[in-house]
Amino acid sequence: MTAERRNLTAPAEVRAEGDTVTMRGYAYRFNELSHNLGGFVERILPGAGKRSLEAHDVFATFNHDNNNVLGRRSAGTLRLGEDDAGGWYEIDLPNTTVGRDLAELLKRGDINGSSFTFRVNENGQRRASADDPASGLPVREITSMDVVEVGPVLNPAYPTTDAALRAIELCLGITLEMEIESETEELAEVEKGEEPEAEEAPAESEAKKNARALFRALTERGSH
Repeated sequence: MTAERRNLTAPAEVRAEGDTVTMRGYAYRFNELSHNLGGFVERILPGAGKRSLEAHDVFATFNHDNNNVLGRRSAGTLRLGEDDAGGWYEIDLPNTTVGRDLAELLKRGDINGSSFTFRVNENGQRRASADDPASGLPVREITSMDVVEVGPVLNPAYPTTDAALRAIELCLGITLEMEIESETEELAEVEKGEEPEAEEAPAESEAKKNARALFRALTERGSH
């Protein structure tokens, strides 16, 4: 599954105990709809990342830069988990240039965002039964994911996703029910060994192609 990134604008807490400076923030919050991700919105359901946060060797960086490592679960310098609000993380900032500078920026309030990198597990996504009432866009629900990386970011502009992922998930406001019905009929014909009937029609729009791509992604990758 392609890696995805999501950002959250929320202030982090900073505290100092002796020579150790610790920051704590949320990488994601439950049941909050994202901004428009290119024709659909998204929410993360409670428990989606719990097993991953507790079992995997997640690491923390600043601005998703592997040269700016801040902590790692296996080293005990990064602690993670889920509570009623969402997925939280806590980092003992390193006594490095990046760590010291970040601590100062956090204290000043110049850094106020967090981000995380994740992969959706098999059967770990689905389309919600109801679209977003505010925008009318379809809602993608994440029910199970592997969290790979967390950490503070300077500019938490939402969304940030890999180009490859966006290519298959864009739906650009197209009503997917029509696309799903058409796609289902074509799949049924193929299963019977029949060739789908060719129809003379104007060239399919890019938006319609993207809607079909989203449908395939959500069905073939186990989102029911």
